[in-house]
Amino acid sequence: MSVYEPDRVREYVDTLQKQVTHLEDVMDLARKETSEQVRTPIQQVKADMAAQESASEKAGQAADRAQNPWQSIKANAATGARELHDRIDRKRHELDVKNAEQDAEGAEEDALDALSFARWAAEQAEVAVLDAIDNRA
Repeated sequence: MSVYEPDRVREYVDTLQKQVTHLEDVMDLARKETSEQVRTPIQQVKADMAAQESASEKAGQAADRAQNPWQSIKANAATGARELHDRIDRKRHELDVKNAEQDAEGAEEDALDALSFARWAAEQAEVAVLDAIDNRA
């Protein structure tokens, strides 16, 4: 780890903490809103994610980096999330309450899986950071 790496790691951790806090706030607010009120922020988040993915792809191409396992995992997760959102959108138009409930349960399971993965990734990052610091010592 170079001299600047600990600062970069700290920035990543701080950003992740902010995202988790934001997610908690959004969940609390969404529970109090109607389905129609929840759809607007969903569309905004999807648009933001698409813009970020586009920017990330361009940055990745410009850097001409070799794809590593983390990028592959991230790409697979993004594809799965897009497919899930597409399926939810199709079901919403069918107005089938039973299917909508099943989709909601599936989405909750997917969210738990994503959060579990994020937790695992954070643990792996902690080990990697400590290994790097230990190797410097």
